[in-house]
Amino acid sequence: MELKVQEETSLSTEMLELQKEAKNHLANSKAENTKRAYRNDWTQFSEWCKKNGFLELPADPETLVYYITFLAKTLKASSIKRKMTAISQRHETAGHPSPTKTALVKGVWDGIQRKIGIKEEGKDALWLEDLRQVVQAIPQNKGIGVRNRALLVIGWAGALRRSELVQLDIENISITRDGLILNLNKSKTDQKGEGQDVALPYGSNPLTCPVRSLEDWLAVSGISEGPLFRRLDRHGNILGRLTPQSVRLIVKSCSEKVGLDPNRYGAHSLRSGFCSTAAKAGKAEHQIMKQTRHKRSDSLQRYIKKVSLFDDNAASGIGL
Repeated sequence: MELKVQEETSLSTEMLELQKEAKNHLANSKAENTKRAYRNDWTQFSEWCKKNGFLELPADPETLVYYITFLAKTLKASSIKRKMTAISQRHETAGHPSPTKTALVKGVWDGIQRKIGIKEEGKDALWLEDLRQVVQAIPQNKGIGVRNRALLVIGWAGALRRSELVQLDIENISITRDGLILNLNKSKTDQKGEGQDVALPYGSNPLTCPVRSLEDWLAVSGISEGPLFRRLDRHGNILGRLTPQSVRLIVKSCSEKVGLDPNRYGAHSLRSGFCSTAAKAGKAEHQIMKQTRHKRSDSLQRYIKKVSLFDDNAASGIGL
């Protein structure tokens, strides 16, 4: 995708401004993390081509076939797919046909997926009973403990991604008689920033109630505006916004304290824990998707299928 640029001498001042704005809009068409990943993917492909004597732009279909075969030795299918997308976009931007769309590349790619599989091994789900155990073990006599409890409970109940958790500002949260309403300005499935509202009802258990957890954190921290979840120094002083990486470390650390393997848990355990628990409780797929903001049901199915494995299982009740 490329914007055709006119010679500046032939454009009026107004058109020059429009051209500049259009370039900015084009640059913002993808999230920064995605653009960074694509740049790195293209650099790696380019260096591999130079090392092996191939032309990277335009690349022959055979070149790409050799490259993805090489990648399949060590990478997951999802990682290879992203690299293929980066290569395809670079070709299209330069005005060349994408080698990824040829029959040869498609055929080899299908074969690779059959061999290495497309199953993604993620972190374990933090089920509701696990969350209760984790939260109960967090000391509530220090600010960091109150913060961690609020972060875990709100992240779990809202099925939030770690980026969504750390982007939460006080101004994006409403406390109503029914619970919390979080306005997510931007998320993985809402890169245009249209905004999505997520409702978190009051919980029946005070320890895992999103509203009580939030109110306790606000009372202890004194925060009234800006970032909700912030760093604290060793003296308990409130600092700047938490990073997405911090969420992962908090989940791992809190899980380890109750005997869970920290290597099997991470930030996504909150989101997958909600999905798994809701599915096991019999919540309908559309209800879960409303909370998780999944755009496609197949993204949710891996959670539902896993928790339903023991439903009406033929090995049950036969005398084992």
